[in-house]
This record gives sequence, C-alpha cells and structure tokens, in this order.
Amino acid sequence: MPGNDDDLRETLLATFRDEADEHLSAITGELIALERGEGIDPDLAESVYRRTHSLKGAARAVSLREIESVCQHLETALSAVRNGSFVPDAAGYDLFHRAIHLIRSILAGEKVSPVAIIRELRAVKGEKTAVLEKKAASTPTRSELPRLRETGTVRIANETLDRLITGSDELLTTRLSMGHRMRELDAMMIRFSLWQWTHVQVATDLRRIEELLRSDRDMIYEDWVALDRILKFQKKNREFIDSLRHDLTTHIQENARNLHILESSTQVIADTIHDAVLLPVSHILASFPGFIREVAGSSGKQVDFAVDGGEIEIDRRLLEALKDPLTHLIRNAIDHGIEHPGTRVAKGKNPKGRIHIRVVPLAGSRVGIDISDDGKGIDPGVIRRSAIEKGLLNEEEAGNLSDDESMKLVFRSGLSTSPDVTELSGRGLGLAIVEDAVTRLGGDVAITSIPGQNTCVRMYLPVRLSNFRGVVVSAGRRKYVIPMQQVRQVIRMKPGAEEIRIGDDLIRLIPLERGLGVKLPPMKIDPERPIPVVLLASGAGKLGIYVDELIRVQEIVVRSLGSQLRHVRRIAGAGILEDGSVALVIDPLDLIISTLPRGEGRGGRLDPATGRVLVVEDSVTSREFLRAILEDAGYFVECAYDGADALQRLKQEEFDIVVSDVDMPRVNGFALTEAIRSSTHLSALPVVLVTSLDSPGDQEYGIHLGADAYIIKSMFEKDAFLRVVRDVSRHGA
Repeated sequence: MPGNDDDLRETLLATFRDEADEHLSAITGELIALERGEGIDPDLAESVYRRTHSLKGAARAVSLREIESVCQHLETALSAVRNGSFVPDAAGYDLFHRAIHLIRSILAGEKVSPVAIIRELRAVKGEKTAVLEKKAASTPTRSELPRLRETGTVRIANETLDRLITGSDELLTTRLSMGHRMRELDAMMIRFSLWQWTHVQVATDLRRIEELLRSDRDMIYEDWVALDRILKFQKKNREFIDSLRHDLTTHIQENARNLHILESSTQVIADTIHDAVLLPVSHILASFPGFIREVAGSSGKQVDFAVDGGEIEIDRRLLEALKDPLTHLIRNAIDHGIEHPGTRVAKGKNPKGRIHIRVVPLAGSRVGIDISDDGKGIDPGVIRRSAIEKGLLNEEEAGNLSDDESMKLVFRSGLSTSPDVTELSGRGLGLAIVEDAVTRLGGDVAITSIPGQNTCVRMYLPVRLSNFRGVVVSAGRRKYVIPMQQVRQVIRMKPGAEEIRIGDDLIRLIPLERGLGVKLPPMKIDPERPIPVVLLASGAGKLGIYVDELIRVQEIVVRSLGSQLRHVRRIAGAGILEDGSVALVIDPLDLIISTLPRGEGRGGRLDPATGRVLVVEDSVTSREFLRAILEDAGYFVECAYDGADALQRLKQEEFDIVVSDVDMPRVNGFALTEAIRSSTHLSALPVVLVTSLDSPGDQEYGIHLGADAYIIKSMFEKDAFLRVVRDVSRHGA
C-alpha cells in the first residue's frame, strides 16, 4: 500500500492511464465502425456511450476534472446519438474524434484547454438531449467502488515465465520417454503375436500326441516331429516368459518414474499459473481512501484509514469477491462504529476516527484480514435485545447466551444494532452478506469488540481459489460432493426424525434427495439401522441432511455446469471423483436457504403474505435490502442481477410478482417490463419498478410499458412498499 497521498495518487493515475487507453482505443474503433455503417447501429452506439460513461467515472475517481468534464459532455452528445435525436454527419464524427484526441493530450500532460470542445459538444444537443442532461443532473450518484478491470491479459514476471518453461521442459522429456516406452510396447506386442502363432501350431501337435496316447498304434515320423516341436516350444516359452517378466518390470519402474516426474512437473506448472494470478491486497484497497473520505464526509465524521500487509498476495478472483464484503464492513464501521467528532472529544478520543485493515499470512496457505475501527464498539446486551425484538430469540434463550455467543448473532440476516435506517446501513444486512460471501470462498469470519473502544472483524481466507476438500456421499443411488467448509459435524442416527437438538441449536433434518427436489421411487429402509446425517452451517442457518452412505473425503476440482444450466438450484457445479465418475457438487448455502420455511427466523407476524417474488437489482445492497423486507413479510424471494438474468429465470421458474430496478446493465427494467408484457405466458405477471429515476417522464414511460407500480427510491417506505406488492399481487391473481 502506498505510504503517502502522492504515492497513492501516482498508483491510481498509472492504473487510470491503462484503463483510459483501453477505453479510448475501443471508442475510436467503434466510432469509425459507426461512421462506416449504414444508419446508426444501436449496439455500437450503446457500447460507445457506456465506455464513455465508464471513462468519466474513472476520471472522477482520480480527480481529473478536465477529462471528466469532456466525457460528461461527450456522453450527453452520444446519448442523443443512442436515442436517435442526433444523427452525426462527417463534421459530427470529427468532433467526437477531436474530443478523444483532446483527452489523450490531457493524459500525455500537454497544456490544452477543453473549453472549445465542450462548447461544440453542447451545440449538438437537441431538446430531447437537454431533458436527458437535466434528468441526469438531478439523479444522485451512488458512492460505489470500481470493479477490478477484466483486460483479458495477465502480467507475468520473468521468474514466473522461467518456472513455466522449466516445467514444460520436464514435460517434454517425459513425453519423449513415454514415446520410447510405447515403441517398446509395440515391439513386445509383435513378439507376443509370434508367440501366439507358435502356440496355435503347438496346440495342433498336442492334440496329435493326445490321440496317440489314447490309441494302440506305434509312433510314426510325424509324431516324432510334433513331439520335437512341443519340446522346443516349451523351452522357448520359458525364455519368452522370463523376457516378458523382465520387460514388464522395467516398464513398471520407468512408468512409475515418469509418473513421478509428470506429477511433479504438472504441480509446478499449476502452482506457477496460480501464482501468476496472485495480486497484492493493496490492488483493491487503492481506491478505498477516497471512498472513505466521501462516505465519512457525507455523514459529518472524520476518519483516517491505514493498511498493514497490503503487499501480501492472494488470488485475484478472491480479491474481486472481497470487494463487496469490505465495502459493507467499512460502511458499517463509519455508520455504526465511528462517532461524530464532538462525541469522540467528549469521550477523550481523537476527533478523527480510525479504520485499520491488517493482512497477515497464516499457516496452511491462508491469510487473515482484520478490519477494525476505534469507534463505540458493540454492546452484547443491545444485540440480545435486538434479537428478541426481531423474533430471533425468546427471553429465556437470550438470557442463556454468553457475550461471545451474542456477538455471533450479528451475522444473522435482519438483525441490526442501529435503530435508524440510513443510506449507509442500519438494515441488518451487511454482516450477513459478509459471512455468506466469506463462507462461499472457503473461509471463516469472526468478530470481537470492546464496548466504547473498538470492533474488529477478522476474515480467514485461502490464498488461492482452486481445489477444495469435499465429503463424497451417496443418496438415492447417486453420488454428491458436499464442501467441507460448510460441514460442521457428521453423526449417525435412526431415520425419521425431523429435527435434532445439538447444544442450544434445534436443527431441521431432511433427506438430501428431498432437499434437492429429486423424485425417486421409495426405497426399503430399516428404521432401526442408524444412517449418516451431515450437519451443515452457514450464515443462512443450519440444516441436517440424511444420506445413504459416507464414501470418502477428497480433493475436488469444481467445474461449471455451463451457461445453459447455471440456474440449477442447490448445485454449485460438478467434480470428478477418484474412480473417474462424475458427481454433482452441492451448494450448501442455497440448499439451506431453499429449505427454510417461509418467514423462519423473522419473528411473528399477523396475516403473513405469500407468493414467490423475483427481485431484479444489480446493486448487492439494494438487492439484499429488498430481499430482507419481502422475506420478513413471508414471501419466498429469488434474486436476479439484471434484466437478462431475470428473463432467463422466468423461463425456468414460476413467480407471482417481479420487483425490478430500472438502471441496470444489459437489459434494464424498462426493457424487462416490455419483454414480460409481450410474452404470451408472462403477460399477466405483475411488475413493480423500484428506481432512483424520479422524473415524471420516466414514471409515465414505465407505466406506459405496463408496470403495475412505480416506486421512487428516494421516497421509499417499507410499509407502503409492502402494501403495493400485496395489492398488485392480489390484482394479478
């Protein structure tokens, strides 16, 4: 992690230059393709617009205001092109290219002014464009961190390349040796064929001698010749067997040596390739200081940010997956933990709070990531009271919990120690999201706190995402793999029980095939014979599953089921077992969630709602927020991350209502609504749009497309939202 602001800015600028060069090259090529085409290609126009929008956001992140301003006005002009209100001629395309050239000049450090280009870009706008600009200006921007860029390339150090070359050379040597052995085996097969041909001849001679022995005749010349051939064959047969035994022994030894070299070389290559995708943790933390200053400033607080161990490297896929959990933890720390300056001074603290991320290597190729703050901490008593209010515990259960046990409750979805819901947090979602994300990555998470002083969340994670250990089980004549990370215990008990108490937990029990929705003919089960029960645990809860047999524990490489089967519920992928057979890999988190009774753990409610709701939202926080509200009301909720994903789910599953955002990648909420209304079997499906687009034109357009309700996020109110969903659902039914 850079040691000061200047180093940080240089790091960010270097990253931005690489990203900007990629965007500018793509924009230039797509503008040329647009100009050459007949009419405006909507896909190209959309791509140019989105790339310009991304470049504008990246420029804002590194405070390059001139580039941001040019991109803003270029984006507005391209929006008019995309919407068809402006069709550029040669002069128009020339203007766009000059704007791109100006941005490159600014990046190169040249002293150029963007005023003239901005004035010309403003001149291309028509009435519709002006309305769009006004709407964009009135729409609040969200404080979100950029994703890691997918450039399609990975930078590899010379040392890593040398290791790969060495490993490949070893493989080449082994291949040559195996080729030589194959030629020797061919020669052995030729010798065996000759022996087989001779054996056939001798078999005829043996029958002749057997007939002679059964008869009373004397031996003739042909009998002596046959007997001579038999004796010679027996001598050569002993020599052939000795030679074959020697050759086979040599081949076994050589193949064992080649296998050892092959295993060693492939392991070196695999480790080297995995090392090539390792990135320092500081890679995702570089943009956090500005993010923290922005979030803290919006809440009237002052926060310093420090990182130790940012140079430690972990898998880039892990880094990308950690972005949301870290964002949630920092938001929670600022909103729940760090006090306002006046309050901190009154407590004898520094008016500036402190958030500290510390990365430490652990044994077994794992790392620990601590996220701590010196705020007000967490009071276990407040957690217990909140759990009682939410219906997660009763008074007796809460009274029996120790402080350490109470702290674990903060990872339960729907529990929050904050009485207020703010833009940052207070919805009881962040820590549940964190635990689920970390668990999916094969890690664990823990929390400690001293009330009034500090809070620390520690994540234990593997350095790499690759193989994992799984429990291979059989159920209903099929084999499955259950990831070890979610297996808490394995017991044996008589079948039939629907729940079991382990310590203070009452855990539901179901057969695995029933949890997967697999319909099989009934099997004869001895009710007196104990069978294995695998106890699973995650942030969503606990579940026990009956299985027929525990087979083994082994390393598994998970393979995707492919794009056609990516929505198969409760299955994470497939793996190849030691015997070469293929087994499905269970997704324990999805299995637990899908088998939860509606509204479980949400507390008692009168007249609970029912029905299946599809929530379509690209923001993780908004998605989980809506999910929690709807599940709390008794609905069964599924989620899609954009309109395209939603349409795919609607083809495979039945839902009673769709709740969708509007501004999403690929297929937005308006296009989704239009697709639903134009579909023969989905046209009656109720659709509620929940969005930040608050202009009357957007509202009218949404209703015109067929939305049953249009809710603005800035005016969102939980009870009113649930009333709308309930009323729309009844109307649709």
